[in-house]
Amino acid sequence: MRFMTNDLVRTQKERLRKQVIAVREGLGLDRVEIDGQAIMERVLGLEQYRRAELIHTYISSKENEVDTRELIHISLEQGKRVAVPVVEQGKKTMTHAEIESLDELVDGPLGLAQPDPTRVDWLAAEAVIDLVLVPGIAFDPCGHRIGFGGGFYDRFLTEVQSVKVGLCYDALIMDDIPNEDHDVPMDIVVTETVTYQGARS
Repeated sequence: MRFMTNDLVRTQKERLRKQVIAVREGLGLDRVEIDGQAIMERVLGLEQYRRAELIHTYISSKENEVDTRELIHISLEQGKRVAVPVVEQGKKTMTHAEIESLDELVDGPLGLAQPDPTRVDWLAAEAVIDLVLVPGIAFDPCGHRIGFGGGFYDRFLTEVQSVKVGLCYDALIMDDIPNEDHDVPMDIVVTETVTYQGARS
C-alpha cells in the first residue's frame, strides 16, 4: 500500500469507515456480549497482559464497541495500575489519568466516558505504560486499524513504546487496511476466535 498517495489512502479509509460502521451497528447485542466476553478472556490470557503492571485502555462507550469495563475491573482487582484517556472539549490530543474504580467515570466530550478532569489523578509523565488496549472500528491481521477519524490515538501511539493491542470482532477484521507512513500498527489484534500477532509477527 505504500505506493498510494496519502490523499488516496485517506479517501479509501473514509469509504471503509462508513462500511464497517454499518456492519458494527448491525451486530446483535447478544452476539456482541458473547463475543466481547471471549475477547476479554483472550486478552487476560496474553503473556504481555499478565506481565503488565500499568495498562492503558480506552473505556468502551460507543454502540457495539468491544467492552473494556469488566477488564478494567479485573485488572484493578489484580493490583494492576490502570490509566485511561481524558479528552477535553475543543482539544485534539488526549491526556491520561489513573483510575482506581469505574465509579470515577463521568460523561465526557464526544460521547466518551472518562474521569472528571477537575478531580482527576493525572498519569505522571515518567510513568512507563506496559500495554495499551486500542479501540478501532476495524483491523487487519497485520495490525493496521481504522478509527473514528479524530486522530487522538494516532497521535498518542507515536509517543509510546508499549505493546499495542487492538480489540476487534471477527466480523470487522479486513484482509488489508490502507495505511500511511505515520500510522502505527498494532503489535497484537485480539478477536473472539483469533489472536493475530500483527506488527510483531
